[in-house]
Amino acid sequence: MERPMSRFFGRLHRNTVLTVLPVLFLLAVIAVAAGAPASTRGTDAEAWRMIDRAAEFVRSNGTDAAVEAFSRRGGAFLDRDLYPMLLDKDGTMVAHGWMPGMNGYNIAGMQDVEGRLFIREALDEVARTGSADVTYQWPDPLSGQVTRKTMHARRLVLNGESYMLAVGVYR
Repeated sequence: MERPMSRFFGRLHRNTVLTVLPVLFLLAVIAVAAGAPASTRGTDAEAWRMIDRAAEFVRSNGTDAAVEAFSRRGGAFLDRDLYPMLLDKDGTMVAHGWMPGMNGYNIAGMQDVEGRLFIREALDEVARTGSADVTYQWPDPLSGQVTRKTMHARRLVLNGESYMLAVGVYR
């Protein structure tokens, strides 16, 4: 199966892809969220509720259906700055709610602005305990400043395979 955007990325080095994807993601978030008041942001409780809804959806409909449902504009899984991400246990994006172009790429090596491997940290914690709350530094699309963001994540087991389902909240 050909990965999405493989023609775009071509033979780019893995590290180049891991640098380009976060920049593209940030630009997409800025384009949508610019000018939105802080009160339109999701909360920790809302993020956990979205994880619960997304987990139930994936259990009932499978990962293929999640790819489309998670990224459907105006759908149940895009709420202000909240969206789900479904990754396999190795860090390959299965379904990204905001940037489906990331689907199929391993992002375990993605770093925040301080060099923290926050995806790897969340994957490891989810594998150990079943859930994770990882706070990292990420550019805030509303203020343009680097700020804290917390990724809430939970393990999801489907047909014997482990996944990480996550939703992030800006601080």
